[in-house]
Amino acid sequence: MFPPPSVSFAPDMGCFGLGLPAAQIVLLSWIVSEYDGLGFVKTENAAVEKYMGNAVGSSSKEREAYVSLFFPEKKRDDVLELLGVLKNEGLEIALLFELPPSPYTSKDSAKERTLEDFDTL
Repeated sequence: MFPPPSVSFAPDMGCFGLGLPAAQIVLLSWIVSEYDGLGFVKTENAAVEKYMGNAVGSSSKEREAYVSLFFPEKKRDDVLELLGVLKNEGLEIALLFELPPSPYTSKDSAKERTLEDFDTL
């Protein structure tokens, strides 16, 4: 589906793959960094372009980004709560996938979340 993050981090860090407009990367990164110990955002791809047709038939470009949000395992619920609040406040964010911390990467325990799971927050 989406490529995993390009860099390996500490084995106790989980990761959410998120999709959002490129213009909102800095805002998301700033908000996450303001919460001490919550995690950090790494831009994986900010150059994906979607062409959106408008009412008169011409097209406009909307830049869509793919970022990784890394977090300590014990902060997972806090990160999900923050993402839910940001989404409710109007941040156009989509939870694309989750990578669990390395010790829990067995096939049985690996979790992959969908947007429907995210919408229930």
